Amino acid sequence: MRYVSTRNWAVEADFEKVVLSGLADDGGLYVPVELPHFSPQDIANWSTLAYDELAWRVLQPFIGEAIAEADLRPLLKAACRGFSHRAIAPLHQVDRNEWVLELFHGPTGSSKDFAAQLQAQLVQHFLRKRQRRAVVLGATNGDTGLAAIEAFKHCAEVDVVLLYPQTGVAPQQWQQLQAVNRPAVQRFAVNGSFDQCQTLVSQLFQQWPCADALAVSFNSSNWVSVLAQLVFYFHAVLQLGGGQRPIGFSVPAASFAQVYAGYIAQKMGLPITQIIVATNQNDALHQLFLKNHYGRSQANKTLSPAMDLSIFSNLERLLWALYGRDGQAVSALMAGFEASGDMRMANECWLQARMIIDSYAVSDAETVQEISALYRDTGYVIDPHTATGVLAARLYRRSLVAPMVTLGEIAPGKSAQLLGELGIVLPVVPAPRVEQGGDGECRIEADDLHTLEQRVGALQREAR
Repeated sequence: MRYVSTRNWAVEADFEKVVLSGLADDGGLYVPVELPHFSPQDIANWSTLAYDELAWRVLQPFIGEAIAEADLRPLLKAACRGFSHRAIAPLHQVDRNEWVLELFHGPTGSSKDFAAQLQAQLVQHFLRKRQRRAVVLGATNGDTGLAAIEAFKHCAEVDVVLLYPQTGVAPQQWQQLQAVNRPAVQRFAVNGSFDQCQTLVSQLFQQWPCADALAVSFNSSNWVSVLAQLVFYFHAVLQLGGGQRPIGFSVPAASFAQVYAGYIAQKMGLPITQIIVATNQNDALHQLFLKNHYGRSQANKTLSPAMDLSIFSNLERLLWALYGRDGQAVSALMAGFEASGDMRMANECWLQARMIIDSYAVSDAETVQEISALYRDTGYVIDPHTATGVLAARLYRRSLVAPMVTLGEIAPGKSAQLLGELGIVLPVVPAPRVEQGGDGECRIEADDLHTLEQRVGALQREAR
């Protein structure tokens, strides 16, 4: 499988380089030149497969000869080992022909575990092959960083660097981040928004200060994140219709990688008829699909903090597909957005996206109402992020015949305080003990790339 940058077909990479990277060399994102396609009969034949075996069938064409089958199968099995449910991603019915795909049974209780666990296996495999070290870095508003720390904790070749907004992380996730005190983990609390954290990370990739260590992104800009999401779309479609029945999905907009993965899963042969993008008050994606206007904005705090952002890196991959894989057009579009903070697609491209993608913005009041109503009527508990998707699914589904599946993003226990205020009592999870001493947390301003470079460079000198 050959990969190129979304901004320039001349920037090429093999699968190994794609895994051991963040952005492409020109600032774009890596995408495969072609997508594999599976026939309805191929997909139907996978109905009884275990999750790791399904992952092998779906992902192997993207990997090709970069990893031998004898090595890849154990890696995929190991990536599923930390999940607490036998089904890995079980489905729970919440209404007539409405389902929640529970993606929170991984070791840190969020959907981010799928990408992190797969990435850790692949990165470690290639680093040991090269006898190299790497810094796995990215921005987080809680769950993505925690998933990366957990996934790479046994990888001696890797240091983890994460940036997060000082005031933009939910209380429980903040406590968990503060409790991390390991030499191989460097934490930066940024006096700014999550979007500003992402910008700092992009700048660090472009001015990487460590010649002896590779820079690898743990954010969804890394292609592995998209691969991980692909598998659970196939899993859900197979469970609800053996790969033959049309199905719609509702995706809470904590990561556009999930939306993009659903889009290309349809191109690969899945009978997906609709994807609903559910946002909260931070509705940049809703405005894009509703009015063809995408704009950078200051994020507001909501009850679903993982969705409090306005910059979604994987949107660039969708644009590449919509613009007929025209790197020059995408490069010009992204340059304009980076300069002005605003973007509009060509009308024909926007209409093409709207053929499958709908959207809805859910207020905090609607979120609370949906959580309470679902618990009252069914006894089932969902977190605020999943609630946005469940409500959007009910209001904007195109078909009552096709099953509608909402991606269940985060374990309800992570929102125990809010749920308790609504009269939904869950077991209290003890707060992790915050370690004293050690490197701890470094606080930086949103434009302080210099301090970030210095600290990351010092981390690698100590590692050597």
